[in-house]
Amino acid sequence: MVYKSQIKAKDNYEKANPSKATYWNRKSNARSFIFPKAGTKLETAINDNLDLYIKDLQEMKIDIDRRLKDLQQ
Repeated sequence: MVYKSQIKAKDNYEKANPSKATYWNRKSNARSFIFPKAGTKLETAINDNLDLYIKDLQEMKIDIDRRLKDLQQ
């Protein structure tokens, strides 16, 4: 159970730390695409377009590998 005080504390933290809040939000969105929750619209869309989903994940992997290489130089 999430209490109102927890929600308020989270909101206050996000207002005080907008850069971190944006970072965590985008990270969560990326992971949600990679690992969709069962029974969601995203899971259904992925199952309906499995070939496209696999292609997109492969492209993302290439992009991630390229980004890691750039950052490590």
